Amino acid sequence: MLRPKTLANILSQGNTGGVECSLLLNREGALLAYSGLAEKDKPKTSSASWDPRMTAVLASSIWHNYERYGKIAFNEDKLRCTLVKCQHGSLVIAQVASVLLCLQANKDVPLGLLQTKAKTLAEYLEEPLTQVSLS
Repeated sequence: MLRPKTLANILSQGNTGGVECSLLLNREGALLAYSGLAEKDKPKTSSASWDPRMTAVLASSIWHNYERYGKIAFNEDKLRCTLVKCQHGSLVIAQVASVLLCLQANKDVPLGLLQTKAKTLAEYLEEPLTQVSLS
């Protein structure tokens, strides 16, 4: 069984080299676990306030839209991860068991490095999260 503190510690291992936060969320966008910078420590890259719950909702929406429309458009159903490049940084969203893993990084982090970190975390979390989702 995964403990919340243990899960947060595992997610925090990805928060290096420009990766600002790691989130675990359900498909509806509810934040299940989070590790990253607090609002007071977050760099002031925009005037908008930052909230990990908002990132979770956006990541869930992006994933849902690909599943709904992208599979038909691209005739492909083997999505492993989605990379999103934004003005102030990047996101990578990956499916792990029945939940989504999202890593948010600043704009200086190469997309390949971000994708590799997400893949490594996803592989590590796959078995425990599958066991939790089956019980």
